[in-house]
Amino acid sequence: MRFADVVGHEALGAKLRDAVRSSRVAHAQLFDGREGSGALALARAYAQFLTCQNPSESDSCGVCTSCKAHANLQHPDLHWCFPFFKADGQEKATSDSHQGMWREAMLEGSYLGVEDWLERLGADRKQLFISVDEALEVSRKLGLKSFYGGWKVWICWLPETMRVDTANKFLKLVEEPTDKTVLLFVSEHPDRLLATIRSRVQRVHVPDLGIEESAAGLVRLAHVSPEIAQGLAHSSDGNLALALRLAKLGTDQPDLERFADWMRACWSRDGQAMVEGSEAFGSLGRESQKRFLHYALHLVRQSIVGHYGAADLVRLTKAEAAFLDKFSRFIHHDNVKSLRDALEEAHADVAGNVNGKLVFVDLSLRVHHLLRVPASQD
Repeated sequence: MRFADVVGHEALGAKLRDAVRSSRVAHAQLFDGREGSGALALARAYAQFLTCQNPSESDSCGVCTSCKAHANLQHPDLHWCFPFFKADGQEKATSDSHQGMWREAMLEGSYLGVEDWLERLGADRKQLFISVDEALEVSRKLGLKSFYGGWKVWICWLPETMRVDTANKFLKLVEEPTDKTVLLFVSEHPDRLLATIRSRVQRVHVPDLGIEESAAGLVRLAHVSPEIAQGLAHSSDGNLALALRLAKLGTDQPDLERFADWMRACWSRDGQAMVEGSEAFGSLGRESQKRFLHYALHLVRQSIVGHYGAADLVRLTKAEAAFLDKFSRFIHHDNVKSLRDALEEAHADVAGNVNGKLVFVDLSLRVHHLLRVPASQD
């Protein structure tokens, strides 16, 4: 992957290339950016630039032997690490059995989210992790000589899924790197990394993409019209990984109908609709449940932004705006904080593997009460 293939972040890409040209390459770096920001894409472009045999000032050449190997995800000096689950009957918990699937995912694109990876693995209800066995295997691979005689690059996606014992094994790699080796950690939640690892890496913060940048990326990567791309970018708040997932579903509003039906049921305290909603919610995987709650938070926030007349800050599609035009009057300054807290607590419960049906029933009753709170007159 070349820097030209990365959506946005031109200035950050230029800094990374300058560091290579001036021989100021840190042996351990942390690319931190939220899902859909492009941190993984930048790490891949950086790895290709490091190993390119004829790089230009602006990018890797794309035609040398090394670049062609990168393009096919078959570069012998590029090593991958990512979260997985231990398959039944697997003697050691390593990523070897999942490497082919990972290669397929990377050939499709670097804007990957946890939900995408879980779906590909068929492990929506399993806990992904990076194991101690994986750390030992990585150490063995990085101890080998470089095939092309240049840099060896190791990219670790979501290192925050390491357990403490695993992180301590990788800490040794960071403290005692092998010759001409660059370790690239790509994290969505760097605060969850072992503090001793965070203190020993050079941090590269990858900011969120803007709405326009995300929309332009969607036109290029998903081959959708600019109008649809704008709607998807707004719905996902610039999260390109989420927007691409929505584009694959063939609609920019996969959660709006569910949210609208849920709000109507909560307002009227329709018990049957609440139970049916909880059954449907519980049937979703954990990541899909978290996505829906995140979407609900987005609409609640947009409702209150609209109340205060900040039209230029409102991020809604036409369908969302049409629904909230009628419904947002029930979300006001006297209940919006409590609504936000209720949704965030439900999100935390789902992330903690609490039963989704119970979470949704409890949340629905709380939302019913809060929607009935009258707005005070200021």
